Amino acid sequence: MDDTGTPETQRSAPSLDASTPPPGGVKPSQIPNLMKIGASPVNVEMNVDTDILEPVVFSETFARFRLQNKGIMHSASKLTFGIDASLSNDDAFFPLNIGVHSLIDRCVLKSGTKTICETSDFGQFMAFKSSFINPQHNKQREAVTTGRQMCRKWEYNDGASQGPLVGAGVGRSDTNASDYILDVGTTVDRYDKLPNDRETEIPYHTQFNKGPSASGAQVSTKPVFQIALNDLFPFLKMNQLPLYMMKEELDIELYFAPENRRACRNSDVALPVGTWKMDRNSCKMVADYIYYPQEMMDAYANANSKMSFTYVDYRLVKRTVSKNTVALSGNETIIQNLGGAGRIVNKLFFGLEPQVGTDMPQASIFNNYQAQGCLVAPTGTSADSTNNVIHNVRYNDNFLYPVDIQNDARMFHNIHQSEGSVPFISNDEYSGQLGLISAAKCMGRSLGPAISQKSFWTEDRLNRNERINSRGIELYQTWKSLPDGVPGVTVPTTTNVYTFRCWLEIVRAATLEDGILVPTFA
Repeated sequence: MDDTGTPETQRSAPSLDASTPPPGGVKPSQIPNLMKIGASPVNVEMNVDTDILEPVVFSETFARFRLQNKGIMHSASKLTFGIDASLSNDDAFFPLNIGVHSLIDRCVLKSGTKTICETSDFGQFMAFKSSFINPQHNKQREAVTTGRQMCRKWEYNDGASQGPLVGAGVGRSDTNASDYILDVGTTVDRYDKLPNDRETEIPYHTQFNKGPSASGAQVSTKPVFQIALNDLFPFLKMNQLPLYMMKEELDIELYFAPENRRACRNSDVALPVGTWKMDRNSCKMVADYIYYPQEMMDAYANANSKMSFTYVDYRLVKRTVSKNTVALSGNETIIQNLGGAGRIVNKLFFGLEPQVGTDMPQASIFNNYQAQGCLVAPTGTSADSTNNVIHNVRYNDNFLYPVDIQNDARMFHNIHQSEGSVPFISNDEYSGQLGLISAAKCMGRSLGPAISQKSFWTEDRLNRNERINSRGIELYQTWKSLPDGVPGVTVPTTTNVYTFRCWLEIVRAATLEDGILVPTFA
């Protein structure tokens, strides 16, 4: 932390005194910063040792992995998971927006008994973070690695050039695109159906098949997907851990999501809650350990008997929001203290999740990992459909915005300003104002209500580089015209209750001294 309060990414390793003999026979100029992620400025040999680790503790609700104190842990090491659908009443797939991350409810990184990093409600957390992945990357890579498949495309008019409906619709065109649909790699165009009845299916190899049907035609499939450690723990996006310099063992603790939050059914019909058991055989950790020449690692350890790391961690604030059913508008206003007193908070982001019955999440292609937007006023009405929120944040006795934000476009712009990149979601997916999403079906769900207004996130960057005073951060928020029901599922359901989740990005620090890693708040 410098004098201005701006956190440094990582303190540089102290250089060796040129007057002293170099430890391990290595010159000071030959000792790079081995913990730095990225290219090394010097030519040096590096070896990677990979271990396939089994969990030391495993159950349907919890797993713990323990890493050995050797080498330097690669921050992109992987955890692999799958589910067993053989006992269920329907086939399954992971939510298209977050994939296999839906299995994790809470993740904790520990050194000994000390918590280094922790993320709660991880599935909802990733629903926001995954929106910054390039759609083509989702299609070409994430679909087979993590199960995320949110790629979109314009579908040009096919007309009625094939099938029994020849001549019944708009003509074929290479320039006019009437449908905005998901591009999941495998598209099943049903030319024998009307446009609104056409169907798109995700690739078969990304689905979990429950096993043989009555005819015996099906076979059980259990695809395995992976989660990167640095997605679970932001600490590892900024730092690598020198396990060989640590005396305490490093533990990774995972708390699994409830069964009804793990996957989505291949059908949205009313069925009992799916039995999505964790597949014990696929629950493993692919741990990569980095090694440099031994004399260089010894020299680095001697030169850095005390090391400091700076990183970010997230703290969750959660509450129930009940829609005002008395007011005709259905507005709901909250003034919520988000905490953060005495901390340096970089930014915050939040969204609303509708509370539904236990069987409802599986009926959506997102399960229930979404941020619900407000209703859009019908065309021709006097209501202003572009002003669906009233938003401001107060901390250190000042409002972040001199004038309350009341425009969805400005809300979207704030996400860009906070993250430094634009989320890959359309206006329809964010606020539902254009109405361009096709009514065609994806995995049996009408695509429009399935994804429209399901990514209405709000984010603010607190850019004063100030420590939050004792009053904490206060959120002033009004949602206009929250929906009564849950669009996107065939099974009727209504709710007037939402779960509000807000994550604070807090700057933290950790010190490694004499082999003991001690976390603190910056």
